[in-house]
Amino acid sequence: MARTRSNINALSHLLGDCDVPIFALDAQRRFVYGNAACFAWLQVEPRSLMGKRCDYHSGPPGDPEQRSLNGLCPPPEVFLGRDGRGQIAWPRRDDTWEHRPARFLSLGSAADDKACGVLVLVDGPETSPAAESPFRAASGEDRHATLRQVLSELGERFHLDQVIGQHPAIMRAREIIRLAVQTDSRTLVIGPPGSGREHVARAVHYGGGHRDAAPLAPLACNLLDAELLNQTIASFAASCAELQVEHPGTLLLLEVDRLSSDAQAALAGILSIRELDLRTVATARHSLIDLAAKDQFRRDLAFALSTLEIVLPPLSQRRDDIPLLAQYFLERENAIGGKQLSSFADQAVEHLLLHAWPGNLDELATCIATACRRASGPQVTVADLPEPLQLAARAASRPRKKAESIQLDLFLEEVERELFRRALHRSKGNKAKVARLLGITRSRAVRRLQHFKLSPDDPPPVPDQPG
Repeated sequence: MARTRSNINALSHLLGDCDVPIFALDAQRRFVYGNAACFAWLQVEPRSLMGKRCDYHSGPPGDPEQRSLNGLCPPPEVFLGRDGRGQIAWPRRDDTWEHRPARFLSLGSAADDKACGVLVLVDGPETSPAAESPFRAASGEDRHATLRQVLSELGERFHLDQVIGQHPAIMRAREIIRLAVQTDSRTLVIGPPGSGREHVARAVHYGGGHRDAAPLAPLACNLLDAELLNQTIASFAASCAELQVEHPGTLLLLEVDRLSSDAQAALAGILSIRELDLRTVATARHSLIDLAAKDQFRRDLAFALSTLEIVLPPLSQRRDDIPLLAQYFLERENAIGGKQLSSFADQAVEHLLLHAWPGNLDELATCIATACRRASGPQVTVADLPEPLQLAARAASRPRKKAESIQLDLFLEEVERELFRRALHRSKGNKAKVARLLGITRSRAVRRLQHFKLSPDDPPPVPDQPG
């Protein structure tokens, strides 16, 4: 026992004297060792990390300390006994991330194929995350690093999966959201069902730190008539006045494009009152200004509610964002703290890209949650995807059957041949009877029988199938 303890101390001194940052995690992903170079790089005290668990998850969980630890987590494959290389990250003081290359050494267990721990060697200078790689072709590790960068740019105040991606419309939506949270401008969030309109609208209200104390009143516009709308807004305005909050309360007008004509008139009148200190954030499937141009919405109200427009395109129009969004939903499952998954197999990504996604982000999130529960390895495979998605992908990948052209003359001649063959069989070879059955002259019947080379000795025609 004394010799074992001496060997452990010697190894600890050896690693401690190394100028390369080294740390170790146990099988439960808990931080159990770090050398002096490691803590010098991280600029933290050892006690702040010892015994803490990290998850393979890029998103901000709300706890900055846990978020930092997650940046150190190796891919789940390493905990299954597979050595490898990759990137780890640690936040700087300015909230940006420092990415460093690392070697992951799995400490094997004789009991099973799983590792009893992982040793991580930080073996290079700072690198850039793979943010510029095309999402469609990027590896799972690239998407993991890119996702961390995107979520860091979004910030924790208005962390939104709805605006993750590089599609120009999504990048513009992010810019409008940043503007909306900094002002009290009336804002309209436009998007199809399942795109997360309400979530974005709430983020606009709560995104600015000064709004934490400002009240929010959600109103389902499809259920409100003019009288109920007037009463509800009057009651909310009175409550805000009693609270004496520094910033105006917000009316969250859900599906405002479904507001009745009478209620539209009532709302337009309310918003025209200058003394009323209320902000509006509304959601709609379509632009109110476009609806007003078609006489389907009140024009003055459309412009009043649309000072800022945040447009969320359907998922089918930004397919290159799907792999990164799928990685986000996968890592959201990892954040629960149980089974950890690294990414998606290439074929699974192709299946995701082939699907039409009529339910948009809501459908994608449900699909990935199901696949993560079913996955048995470190990656989500095609077999883990829900069956409807697999069937749709197989159908989309099959080439359509080419339409066969019909040569009318040949088709009609074949029909005529069949009629003569049947008439010849019924008449038992009597050509005069063949002519009577077909309503033609005997001479014509003889000529056509000779043309088709039919004789009474030919096999009988196949009888028609019943029904």
